[in-house]
Amino acid sequence: MNSADPLRNFTLTVDERIRALTIGVPAWAARKRKIEDDQQRLVAELVELHDTLSAKKRSADEIASALLAAATSLDLTKLNELVRSHNRYYPIEANLPMDRHGNYLAYGRPWRPEEPYSAVRLVAIARAHIEARMGRDEDADD
Repeated sequence: MNSADPLRNFTLTVDERIRALTIGVPAWAARKRKIEDDQQRLVAELVELHDTLSAKKRSADEIASALLAAATSLDLTKLNELVRSHNRYYPIEANLPMDRHGNYLAYGRPWRPEEPYSAVRLVAIARAHIEARMGRDEDADD
């Protein structure tokens, strides 16, 4: 075995390798990255708002209301359009296999379309980031 030629469950012809090099990043990967970047940007805004309100010693209820209000005011149209497009084309573009029931498989498990974004979902993701950060801060204190 040559370390430059690792074991894999597929082979690429020279034509396929050249095509992969010239076309670049697959559309599904670029689209998914855009979704993740947009989500990260929006969640960062909510986390920053949380930190600002916490520094001002606002109550947990006030912070929760402000986060939901801020998330509700965000325009999620473009992000959700990317999600719809991704859900529609990803299985085909990524050439996902199907099980015997006709369901797409991703990494050996049934593929589930990504949920559209809502204010509630963004606040939940922001809260998870905040809680994870708090957990890291507590671990650093120990």
